[in-house]
Amino acid sequence: MSERGESFGIRRLTMDEVRTIYKERFVLDFPKNEQKTLALIERALNEDRYVCYGAKAGKETQAYAFFALCGRWALFDYYAVRSDLRCRGLGSRFLQALIKGPLTAFDCVLLEVDDPAYAPDARENERRLRRLRFYLKNGLRDTGATAVVWHVEFRILSLPGKRLPSAEETAGIYASLYRSILPERIYSRMVSISPDPPRTERAD
Repeated sequence: MSERGESFGIRRLTMDEVRTIYKERFVLDFPKNEQKTLALIERALNEDRYVCYGAKAGKETQAYAFFALCGRWALFDYYAVRSDLRCRGLGSRFLQALIKGPLTAFDCVLLEVDDPAYAPDARENERRLRRLRFYLKNGLRDTGATAVVWHVEFRILSLPGKRLPSAEETAGIYASLYRSILPERIYSRMVSISPDPPRTERAD
C-alpha cells in the first residue's frame, strides 16, 4: 500500500515528472537559499549533466533524488521524502536502493550535509546532527572536506562501497561536479571548497 510507503520501485524521472515535483514539492522541501532554478536543472538534464530518480509506487512519487553528473562522478544534489511519509524508514530504504542500484554505475558519489559546526542555535545543531547521523547510519563516510555553497556550510560525505577519496581528492571532484552544472561566473561567486581535516565532534 503506497500510503505508508511500504513498497516502491526506483525509476528515472522524466522531464515532466521533474517539473511537477519541482513546482509542487521541491520549493517546499528545501530552503530558498538552497534551491537551484528549474531552468538550470532543465538545462543540465537536457545536456546529460543531471539525472533524477524517484521511489515510485504506481504513478505516485514517494521520494526523489536529484544528482549532478560529471563523467563517472555524481553528487547528491537534492534528496527528499514526501512530507507525510517521513520518519517511517522510507528515506533509508530509498537510499539503500539507490546505493545498490543505479549508483553502482559511478566511481565516486558525493553527498553534502549541513555542517553542525555552523548551526546558529542548539535546535538547529540537533537537526543537523540528526541528518548527519542518518547518512552515516546508512553507510556514507565523512571525507573531511567542507564547502560553502550559496552561503550554506556543508560537510562532504562519500558513498559506501567505493574507495574513500582523500579530502584533497574530494575537493577536486566536488569542484568538477559543481562546474558541470553552474556557469563559471556563478561558481566563482557562490562555491568555496576546502579539504579540511575531519571534524572531531561525534555523530553517534
